[in-house]
Formats: sequence, C-alpha cells, structure tokens
Amino acid sequence: MERSWVFVKKLMLLFVLPIVLIGVLFHPLSPQAAANFSVTAVIPDNQIDKTKTYFDLRMKPGQKQDLEVVLKNDTDKEITIETNANTAVTNDNGIVDYSQTDPKLDKSLKTPFSSIAKTDDEVVLPKNSSKTIKVTVTMPAESFDGIILGGLQFIEKEGDDAKKDGGEGVQIKNRYAYVVGVQLSENDTVVEPDMKLHEIKAQQINYRNAVTANLQNPEATLIKPLAIDAKVYKSGDDQVLHQAKRDGLRMAPNSNFNYAIDWENQPLKAGKYRLKMVATSGDKTWKWDEEFTIKGDDAKKYNETAVDLEKDYTWWYIAGGALAVILLVFLAFWLGKRSKKDKDEDKK
Repeated sequence: MERSWVFVKKLMLLFVLPIVLIGVLFHPLSPQAAANFSVTAVIPDNQIDKTKTYFDLRMKPGQKQDLEVVLKNDTDKEITIETNANTAVTNDNGIVDYSQTDPKLDKSLKTPFSSIAKTDDEVVLPKNSSKTIKVTVTMPAESFDGIILGGLQFIEKEGDDAKKDGGEGVQIKNRYAYVVGVQLSENDTVVEPDMKLHEIKAQQINYRNAVTANLQNPEATLIKPLAIDAKVYKSGDDQVLHQAKRDGLRMAPNSNFNYAIDWENQPLKAGKYRLKMVATSGDKTWKWDEEFTIKGDDAKKYNETAVDLEKDYTWWYIAGGALAVILLVFLAFWLGKRSKKDKDEDKK
C-alpha cells in the first residue's frame, strides 16, 4: 500500500512540475513602474496664471525669451533625453496632440510653434543628476490676436542594447514621454471660435470601413469642449444609415481633423449620400447638410481589405426571388396547358 502511495505522489509530481515551470517561464513581467527621469517647468515672471504647471506666457511682438526646464535623472546610470518642440494639432480622435514631431499643418496656421522654438536635439544626464535646459522662443514680428499653442516633448532615447535586443521573440518595451505645454499670447482680445466642413469621403480606419468629414478650426483659439453629432443618409431617403455622436472633444488653434462615422462592419456601396452634422461648443453651434458620393472604385478597394465585414446577400436574394418567379410562371403555364389538354380529352 505504501509503495502504491509513493508511486501516486511521483505521478502527481510528474504532472504538476511542468505546469508550475510553464507558469513561471511564461508569466508576463510587470512593466516599469515609472519613467527614469522627471521634468519640471521653471515658471517665469510673464506667466499669466502662476498656478499652472505649463507655460502660459504673455509675450510681445518680436520678443525673444529662454524657457527653462529642469530634467532630473533618477537612476544609477547615464541616460539621454530626446527633446522636441512640437506644434499642437488635433488628431483624428478629436484630441489636442502635442506629440507629433512632423504633423501635416493646417493652411490657416501662420506661425507654427515648432518654427519659433529652438532646443537641443538631445540632452545627456549623468546618473542621479539634474540639468536645466533652455528653449529659445522668438515671437513673430507682426502682432496677432489669439494664441500660439505647442508642447516641449521629452523622451528617453533607446540605448544600443535595447536596439540590438529582439531576435525571434517579441519584446514590448515602454518608452515614457513628458510633454510641457506652451501657450503664447500677446493680448486679452477674445477670438471667436469658428468651424468649417471640408472634404467628406469614404475611408478605412484600422481596416474598418468608415466615412470621414474633415472639420477645420481656422481661428487662433482652442475649441473646447466640443460635441459632434453626425448622421448619414442615402440621398433622397430620411432613414439614418449610420450615426456618430461624441462629446468632450477639443480642437487646437488653426487645425483640422477627420471626424469618422463608422460603417458598422457593413460593406460600402457606391452612390450618393447625405451628411447632416451638428457641432456645439459653449453657446456656439454649427450645422451642415451636405451631399457626397462614394465612388465604386473606393467601395471595392475598401471592401476587399475590411475586417469583420458583413456579407451582402442582396443579389442572392434578388436572384433567388427572380428564379422563384420564373418557376412559378413556368408551373402556372404547365398546369394551364395540362388542364386545357384534359378538357379537350374529356370533350372527345
């Protein structure tokens, strides 16, 4: 009996040990708890709101000023920080984005922040040290109303070891970035917000069919908060095909973005459509009622690459219905002919 129990214990160990080892080997490692460095803006005397931790500065035409930022290395190794002065844009999620280093800028933007701010490309921080860097901002000579909006981005540069690492496995590595916002103005003149609707077109977002409406903020002011309700109809029909309703959006000054109306996994169909859209911010409301066309080539192209697309069986239904009608007509004709033949035989 004892020998049998020993055998059972060995058998259990044989099955349990590999499971434990698999659990250890494939257990996901916790991501790094925090960034290796910290960033602090040194607020100058011409800060409009001293309670803000970003730069909100009152400037003059042609003024040149050095903005100071303290970078602190909290590790026991030397690190290199990449620095960028980015112009604020609106991304297609309807969020003000300070992280794009080379965005497509709106035609209404006269002075991008990236064109008036100069900084070093990289800053080397010795272990457990801090360094104050300077970003030189030079205002345009011509005065303006409204704001210039941008951000100072700081991100740790990948070391050579991280670049070489990889091989056949997949490695997920976090790179932490800090952004210090910069808002520049010259006066208190209120710039009234405005919105314009431009191109409406079929598109694909993450391999899903959609129609996008390009919205523009042509003024040097933030639009926030922004709510948008868009409805798409088939031209000449009052039934809503697709709707996209969102709130809590924000638009950067002099920027544009593509507001998406999801096609809900349905195939795009060529034809004429109608877009009714309402945008609201504060006491401002903008309304549009525009027709647009989905071209056959675009519909075919996007339908071929779309994921989770619902199959359209319309033509199968039409063909099946037509076949059923033909069969019924043939059957009626055959029955009628046979009935006539039977009557003729009865007369004889």
